[in-house]
Amino acid sequence: MNNQNNQFKKSFNNIPSLLKLSTYKIKKIFWMLGRDAFLFILILILLNVIIVEFLFYRYVLLIRLNQPETTSVTTKFQENTYQAILDKRQERENVFKDFSKESYSNPFE
Repeated sequence: MNNQNNQFKKSFNNIPSLLKLSTYKIKKIFWMLGRDAFLFILILILLNVIIVEFLFYRYVLLIRLNQPETTSVTTKFQENTYQAILDKRQERENVFKDFSKESYSNPFE
């Protein structure tokens, strides 16, 4: 148990040196990117073109190649349902008209 505890402490004691090493590597990467910025931008543009081509292929070309089957289901206009909706709308409009006819006294006078 004590041996495991010592190993655990050693691993935590080593963290600052690991962080220092990783920050050094990160700084080195950013310096390389800054030095070769034009090449980095070209690589990013190429990567962007590849991603856009993949999306275009997936969402445009594959859809055109595999045309979905269209079903020939005809819809019929339901006159009675339409009339019921119009009646309810007329009832609501009448309620609002009746409400607007009422006059209230001004409490601030």
